[in-house]
Amino acid sequence: MSLREALNSKAIFQHECPHLVSDYVNEHIGNHSITLQGQKTGRASLWHRALDPAISLSKITYGSRVRVRSPELQDIYHLQVVLNGQCRWQLADSERMLGPGELMMLNPQENVDLTYSEECEKIIIKIPRTIITNTAISHGASIPRDGVKFARHVLHINQFKALSQLLELLCLEAESEVVDVNMHTPYQILLANKLLSMFNSNVDIHGSYDMNVRCFEIIDSYIQDNIKKDVSVEELASVSRVSKRTLYNLFAKYRSITPMSYIKQKKLSEVRRLLQTKEGAIRNVTEVAMDYGFIHLGRFSGDYKKTFGELPSETLRKTIVA
Repeated sequence: MSLREALNSKAIFQHECPHLVSDYVNEHIGNHSITLQGQKTGRASLWHRALDPAISLSKITYGSRVRVRSPELQDIYHLQVVLNGQCRWQLADSERMLGPGELMMLNPQENVDLTYSEECEKIIIKIPRTIITNTAISHGASIPRDGVKFARHVLHINQFKALSQLLELLCLEAESEVVDVNMHTPYQILLANKLLSMFNSNVDIHGSYDMNVRCFEIIDSYIQDNIKKDVSVEELASVSRVSKRTLYNLFAKYRSITPMSYIKQKKLSEVRRLLQTKEGAIRNVTEVAMDYGFIHLGRFSGDYKKTFGELPSETLRKTIVA
């Protein structure tokens, strides 16, 4: 599924008056004003969902040439991605012209002056200042008095496949009828880490690399020593001497998965190693699965096949007949 397809369902407005859409944007996305510069009206559309109480996602098109101005974004960042058409980003001393696939970060307390072409269609992700700040702090970065400021650079989403996949996931999660509040913090941290690593900014999140490498050495050793136990995120945070939030940040940045998914991968790899061992060969998949804490056998088999491309019973059968 493409990012565009993930945003196609359940539009709030479709082919409506641009000012009607603008009123909604002012209330839910960010304070701004629009000036219509084209002849066509009545073609504005908007998709908007809140992923959680902090982050929201929108897809917007005004269907006409429009100038969008905002005195400043109040304590929020905007990640904006152009899907179609063009968007001119007017700065104090220069301008940037964005085309399909290009993206930019808008900072809090900065004037915004954008001009949409008639065909312009954009995705806007609203992220509170606190999420970006806390994520940078968790990396040991010193935060300037005026906060984290992203450079006014234009990037292309094709350079960052993981970001595109993450945004698709966030859109699908926002549309889901089943809300998993336990995933809110990991999603926030993944997104903040991705943005801090992609865009240049006035903070350095790379200075603590050696410390983070040592942290993972401790984590890997602890997981291996307790591979048959139910290791918790709290335990990993404790042995590595970091907070839970910092732990999630480390995994998001250096492993691109959550701590619990990482633990599960380690357990699955150990089960596979045993199933492939001829000496003292395992003859019962259920026994070894449960020995490593996999109580739901159907879910275990599905996770195993997703990871290794075959069912555990197939791995065992190959070992026996080899």
